[in-house]
Amino acid sequence: MRFLLLFCFTISLYGNEKFALISNHNFPINHLLEEQIRQIYLKRMHFIKDMPIIPINYTARDPLRNYFEKSMLHLSSQKLKRYWMKKHYEGKRPPLVQSSVESIIIFVRKVDGAVAYIPYSKLPKDVKILYISKENP
Repeated sequence: MRFLLLFCFTISLYGNEKFALISNHNFPINHLLEEQIRQIYLKRMHFIKDMPIIPINYTARDPLRNYFEKSMLHLSSQKLKRYWMKKHYEGKRPPLVQSSVESIIIFVRKVDGAVAYIPYSKLPKDVKILYISKENP
């Protein structure tokens, strides 16, 4: 019962929360447009100003990932699975996965070119903010 309550609380906290796309301060630009973010997470854009881009995702069942994919990529999880199956045969791999906000923040701080979305409420001061989502309805 406690697990179920915690799970529901987590969904309400991060499932539709405003999010920020972040990188470390070495990232060569200061802002990304929604279409650029979509291209990065579908692995159609690989570099910005000669810096390789490394998009980071949460695990497949994470509520924030599901919200991000629907709002930014405009794809359901099923359509995204089919997309990556096709790309697999072209030798392309989906974004790297980290299991927690904390691990994502650590990765972004240490790896040049890494970009990731995190709940706006968890935004640390020592990262570059590339995009902030709009308020949710």
